[in-house]
Amino acid sequence: MATSGLERARQALLDGDLSALLGVRESIWLDVKRGVYPLDQPKGPEELAKDVAAFANTPDGGLILVGFSTRKEHGEEIVDALKLVPRKLINLDKYRQIIATRVIPALRQVSVDWIERETGMGVLVIDIPAQPEASQPFAVPAPTGTVEVSKTAVGFPIRTGDATVWLHPHDIQRYARMGWASSGAQAPQRNGEPKYIIGGGEPGWIGAFQHAQEVLAEEDVTLGNPVSDVSSVGPGVAQHFEAPGQSLGWVLGGQSNQRPVLVAEEIWQALLEQGSGSPDGEPLGALGFPAEDPTKTRPVDRNATVVALAGGRWGRGRLLRDTDQQGQHWRWEPDPVANTIMSAWTRNWTPRTVPLLRARVLAILPWADISDMKITPDRLDMVCQQLPLSHLASFTTTLSLRRGRELPAAVWEAGPHDTTKDGFSYSSEISAPDGRRALAAEVMMALPSATSSAVVTCAEVRIENFDVWSSALGVDPTSDLRWSVDDLFEFFLAAWETATELLPRLAAQDPATRHLWSDVPKVELLVSINERHNQPDPLSLPGPPLLLDDVLNLDSFGPSGRRGEPCELFVSLPSTSRLDPASRRSQARSALVEMAHHYGFMQVREDFFDK
Repeated sequence: MATSGLERARQALLDGDLSALLGVRESIWLDVKRGVYPLDQPKGPEELAKDVAAFANTPDGGLILVGFSTRKEHGEEIVDALKLVPRKLINLDKYRQIIATRVIPALRQVSVDWIERETGMGVLVIDIPAQPEASQPFAVPAPTGTVEVSKTAVGFPIRTGDATVWLHPHDIQRYARMGWASSGAQAPQRNGEPKYIIGGGEPGWIGAFQHAQEVLAEEDVTLGNPVSDVSSVGPGVAQHFEAPGQSLGWVLGGQSNQRPVLVAEEIWQALLEQGSGSPDGEPLGALGFPAEDPTKTRPVDRNATVVALAGGRWGRGRLLRDTDQQGQHWRWEPDPVANTIMSAWTRNWTPRTVPLLRARVLAILPWADISDMKITPDRLDMVCQQLPLSHLASFTTTLSLRRGRELPAAVWEAGPHDTTKDGFSYSSEISAPDGRRALAAEVMMALPSATSSAVVTCAEVRIENFDVWSSALGVDPTSDLRWSVDDLFEFFLAAWETATELLPRLAAQDPATRHLWSDVPKVELLVSINERHNQPDPLSLPGPPLLLDDVLNLDSFGPSGRRGEPCELFVSLPSTSRLDPASRRSQARSALVEMAHHYGFMQVREDFFDK
């Protein structure tokens, strides 16, 4: 995942398309800076060498771009705007000379280039390609804060997520010891002295790990002998053990403020695989550790089918054994904890006309492997044939049928947005006898780009005009055609299935086989009116401002304890594709309850939608 994003960024820079970097997040392969390195001050050359060496110590290299600003979004730095720097402040030869003399050993094929955007203004690009593994790790002279360059001490800078940090002294000692051991230069081991001890290595874990061994022994779990030291990994530490009579052993993991957990080696490897799509190269940092019981050490044996996880950047989740693959494969799922944080995609794909009601489900699917994703004629034909039979089409037809007349969403046509090799838009319209549009269903998709590494899909239904809809239905114009809460719930179910199961088939041959993610997949549920109350849209229909209650009957929710009338209901939750119908229904029910509570309808309970 990191490599493909890096290559897309490199191509954009080669094409001179600086705007393609806007919206990209800083990561293990990207660091942007608003101002130039102060090379005339001691800290300038030190910082430059440190930053370059850190990228050289990653598997794929990276880019340093000087001339952009960032914004903070959910704890991440997002490239926000061009902040061009003056060419007169950039001495390319001096940059190259510092990199060549301060990074140890010498780097291969590092480029320092200038992209001019305006006269005398542009962006500095430092491109560090992947370096030979045999040359790593790269070091730089230890900072002195003076013009003197240290000749006796070095540091090892590394990238951790979107940050450059120094390798911890304990890690330096551990790596040095490993190299010392492989060279044969270490002192001979005393007879009878174990090579590793339980809890040895990373300081502070001897007591906890040896106590865990005692607890496990009381439960007749034989830990075996350690075959490694305790080392830092992800959000905690881990030590590997052999299992007598078994080809694969155990891993004892520990996190702060929790009891150690014992994990079968097979499951530990599955965890590493499922987190391998994380762009920063830290699988366990993304997914976290098994967390079966935070108060007592318990084993997660090789026969486990569900493993709870905690402590990772992606939030709580679980590892699930895939029963469809004879138990040989695993997949990760996040805990569907709802929130009201909107993404950059929430309000994309604006309709041509302003509808009275718009309901949509949007899925953000950041698969790790996107190298082969594209819309092909065969996939387009297959999905277009399925659209009239889709859950979304069925809901749209049923919506009118419940109001007295069957108006099927049977004809789907391209538009109103573009359909290309990396984007898709098809819609079905229901019109009145005079040709006016009453209702529309639409599906959309965008493939990954330089500014987004996710496949984004959307399924929505819009009520363009209730009077026109009543004409299409052939009912009294004064009839109450508002959506009910049940309508809304059934829409979310139908659109969710369409967005996460049907539309991804446009992008990949078999999306159901893709288990690895580069970030947390999300589903967003939204219902809104055409304008905010007391803030009329100049494009909206004449008359008094709409209220949500004018288009959506929320009486069954009971009274709201929130002041003012909401103009929309929104909720977002982490969720993957490949949910079975029962799980999708359960998650939709919980999400709608959370949505109701957020907007003040506190009487709504989980069993509300089971009636």
